Amino acid sequence: MNVPIDFDAMLQSCAPAVHASTMRRLVEVESSFNPYAIGVVGARLQRQPRTYQEALATIIWLHAKGYNYSVGLAQINRYNFSTHGLTPASALLACPNLAAGAAILTDCFRRANSQDQPQAALRAAFSCYESGNFTTGFRDGYVQKIVAPQHSAVARTPHQAQRSNVARAATEQPGSDAGEPRGTAPHLRTNRRRSIP
Repeated sequence: MNVPIDFDAMLQSCAPAVHASTMRRLVEVESSFNPYAIGVVGARLQRQPRTYQEALATIIWLHAKGYNYSVGLAQINRYNFSTHGLTPASALLACPNLAAGAAILTDCFRRANSQDQPQAALRAAFSCYESGNFTTGFRDGYVQKIVAPQHSAVARTPHQAQRSNVARAATEQPGSDAGEPRGTAPHLRTNRRRSIP
């Protein structure tokens, strides 16, 4: 795993609505910090692209063949491109990709937000990020992978969000809820089932 030296500064600039440790963990799980990572739903590339040009050519080919895929640091699904103002070319750029990932996670958190259980809402938001719903990420182990005890995922939502819930979520230990399924999420699988109405 090769974390860019200025990654936290990039997160602060490109994805300020989500706490840096949360986005860092999400990117680690989604792409292992590979800006050219491409996950193909129901298939697998023989190898990951090594350059921007190679990644863009791969995306163009996948798109022409009708594949469903996710790209970049935050593994943004192709069906989320237009909603977040992305093109295949810009989806591979770190800042637009991180901004889209933060927007998707923030929207999921807003929809899952619970006054009494902000950590539960954050976990549900991770499931939503991966699958577009609040349950699949628990069943396939994605949420557990994100909130593994050695990591701390903290939500920081836009200024309109209720700060008390966010502060409480920031101080509770992720992974402290019992009864959530455990497992291993497939490599580079991300918000693949998420469909934009």
